[in-house]
Amino acid sequence: MDLERDITGEISRFAETISYDALPGTVIDETKRLILDSIGCAIGGVITEKGKIGIRFGESLSEMGDTTILGHTKNAHPFSSAFANGELMNALDYESLLAPPEHLTPYVMPACIASAEMNNVPGKELILSIAIAHEITTRLSESLVFGNRFSVELPEKGIALALPTPGYGICLFGGIAGAGRVMDFSATEIANAMGIGGFSCPTPMLAKFATTVPVSMTKYLSSGLISQIEIMSLLLTTLGHTGDRGVLNSEYGFFRSFGCETWMPQKVIEGLGKEWRFPARIFYKTYPCCGAMQNVLGLFHQMITANDLYPEHIKEVIVVINPLGELPAWKNPDVSSHLDIQFNTAFLFSLLAHRVEIGPLWQSEEVLRSTRIGEFAKKVRMLTHLDKESEGKPDVTVVTSGEAGQKIYSERGLSMATEMSQERLIDKFKRNAQGITGESKTRESIDVILGLEEQEDISMLMKLLVP
Repeated sequence: MDLERDITGEISRFAETISYDALPGTVIDETKRLILDSIGCAIGGVITEKGKIGIRFGESLSEMGDTTILGHTKNAHPFSSAFANGELMNALDYESLLAPPEHLTPYVMPACIASAEMNNVPGKELILSIAIAHEITTRLSESLVFGNRFSVELPEKGIALALPTPGYGICLFGGIAGAGRVMDFSATEIANAMGIGGFSCPTPMLAKFATTVPVSMTKYLSSGLISQIEIMSLLLTTLGHTGDRGVLNSEYGFFRSFGCETWMPQKVIEGLGKEWRFPARIFYKTYPCCGAMQNVLGLFHQMITANDLYPEHIKEVIVVINPLGELPAWKNPDVSSHLDIQFNTAFLFSLLAHRVEIGPLWQSEEVLRSTRIGEFAKKVRMLTHLDKESEGKPDVTVVTSGEAGQKIYSERGLSMATEMSQERLIDKFKRNAQGITGESKTRESIDVILGLEEQEDISMLMKLLVP
């Protein structure tokens, strides 16, 4: 392992020199799909309290500026819009996952968008910027070796549960590289900005989040804050502020301060620019909630639709989810905010049973206050794969009662929620955006995003993403 290799410099040179024409078609297509999905999630997040606070805070920082807060009428300084858009993209927990580190996009895309809009770049440059940000973050995340240091002890189960990453601060290097590219930074300037950002990185707090109830608005880390650090690092660099251009390098590099035992720098640079890893790792969410419940919600959705089952027919639901369900954030029975909904399996099953339109409405005040949603949730029993009782059980079991007596339905395996076709992704965007931007703008913005490489200036797109 070569800990003295200049990894910071190598990925900075990659960000400076890679061209749009070097991107494989799959990278271009998946990046556009990510943009469509993430912008839709951000616009949908306008209705949430977390999203509203993000917008208000962004406005309070600067009422003057020319970059867009998604789903909002007022423009703001890039420092402010990056914060607001970061918070909005994660507000519903509806954005895509990309492992490692899982939640990636809200931590890198807002700074790329703000920088691109600030510099009036063509659509190709925005695509390239976002692809760079995702690829670098994916590679850095898989290079970390953190052992059991950030695992959560489950003494009653006799195991320590490993989490996907120590924290999401690692994303800021990708965000800086991608946004720096559209600001026409040299490799030296990108490395400098990474140095500023790396020394500004928040403490890894994912384990604390997972073991704390109730869930707070910061969740695993404010994506608005990281987006803001990225913009700050870039703007400070333009003013001559110096950062450690070797922040990732040496035995005392970033990995050590991030709490890791060591790292594998070769995983970052092997095939960089030739092999693109992030597109194959994207998981688009069907439901606005934690990824741990996506598949079982899909199975339940299929079951109640195929058999025409409604809440009054259902006596009990038994669901088996992955071991994340053992952690306090997922076991909290109290639903008092839209954030609690995102991690409460029983409440989410109730929303499906009641045919509440999938999307932002799942986290609306009306749903939060609904007694009938809460009552049905009491019929749902959650197990995890660590429970002995779960052995041999289907992933979802529904017990019904009626004039014909008791009937049992069950489903296991992969559901429709594990794949996202273009048609379903477009439908998801419509449900997120139409209530905010209107039907005409929503329809036009879909066409522009999916043909983004043809846009000479992204300003046309940004005008479509507000009311």
